[in-house]
Amino acid sequence: MDKYKEIKIIGLYTFAFILFISLIKYFIFPDLFLRSHFLNWDAQHYFTIQKNGYEGFLVAFFPLFPMIWKAVGGDVYGIIFLNVLLYLVSFYFLCKILNLNRLELLLYLSIPSCIFFILPYSESVFFASSTLLILGVKKEKLLLVLIGLFLCTLSRPSFTVLLPALLIMEVFGSEKNWKMIRRFLLYVSVSLLGVLVVSFIQYIETGRWFEFFKVQQGWGNHLQLPMLPFTTWGGNMIVRLDGIALIFGLLSGVFLLIYILNLKVFKLSVLPKEIILSLAYIGGITLMVLIFRGGSLFSLNRFVFTTPFILIVINYFLNLAIFLSKKQLGVIFLLIVLYWLLFGSYVHIQAFLKYFLVSFYVIAFFLIKSMNIQLSKFSYIVLIILNFTFQLVFFTHFLMTKGDVGWVG
Repeated sequence: MDKYKEIKIIGLYTFAFILFISLIKYFIFPDLFLRSHFLNWDAQHYFTIQKNGYEGFLVAFFPLFPMIWKAVGGDVYGIIFLNVLLYLVSFYFLCKILNLNRLELLLYLSIPSCIFFILPYSESVFFASSTLLILGVKKEKLLLVLIGLFLCTLSRPSFTVLLPALLIMEVFGSEKNWKMIRRFLLYVSVSLLGVLVVSFIQYIETGRWFEFFKVQQGWGNHLQLPMLPFTTWGGNMIVRLDGIALIFGLLSGVFLLIYILNLKVFKLSVLPKEIILSLAYIGGITLMVLIFRGGSLFSLNRFVFTTPFILIVINYFLNLAIFLSKKQLGVIFLLIVLYWLLFGSYVHIQAFLKYFLVSFYVIAFFLIKSMNIQLSKFSYIVLIILNFTFQLVFFTHFLMTKGDVGWVG
């Protein structure tokens, strides 16, 4: 057994990413790493908050990340280094409790949306905070759970999904007694405290309480029926990325519902609490985007793929004692092709073919559960290579933003 397996794989992957992105800079985009290129989209908003404080619509962004950025001196490269460090350390501790093999480690590191951990975004802070929460749940350390929940609430408005997820976890993952009620009351209290702290910080600078709720409504985030076809920001490539995130979110929600209703679709044993929590969070955040954005899925890939909850969910699926036959895989592929009709894949033969090709990427994930061991390993390798390639593409895409072109999430 390799004692330092996780550190070696993380180090190797980090080196490979630095090498390839450096080659892209040297041969294709010489000015790729300019400071200004890292301050696109939300990064610019966080930069403004840490530099000048809150004003106007900026109250929509929660304060923990810009406070940390200000504390390290406001330098763009400095906060990127800290974000990478936070993510990799959190990822390491998460991997230790999941006991991952080398292919699983590489697969999770190569998720394309992980580019946000090397940008001036709040994703690393939220990842570290929610990892602390998960570790607390796994090790039954209530204090760790509460600290993680408090930090999550300070970093983004996650309490709207985390609180229901924690309630579902307690109801369906614990013995129903007064201790369960006490824990949930503590979750509610800590979340409310976090919201009050956020609002107080913003009140000091703006003179208005709970302004972030009003800004979200002003951006069109209110209860509404999703309209078809589904859309997103940033063009067709990002539509497909957010569409893949929607698949994972819907599957998580449906799987959890099957478990809660005790349907005999799968032979499921009692799920550990951290898995129930993760399924509820991924399914919950997906539902929130669907019912509050009218069919626009922008940033869903960030909300799903840059959290430790998705790693818990994927790892559970990969370790299920379920293997798929050729016939089952064929049915899944057909369903994926039909699923893209929700995104307007029918409008033109070129659009249909592009979505059809993306379907092969999605089915590669399910091929990992093939009864053929060699095909399973081959699928791992194909996914890792494709993920790594798209990681480089999306990172370059973000940094080379021109006007409205460059949005990833």
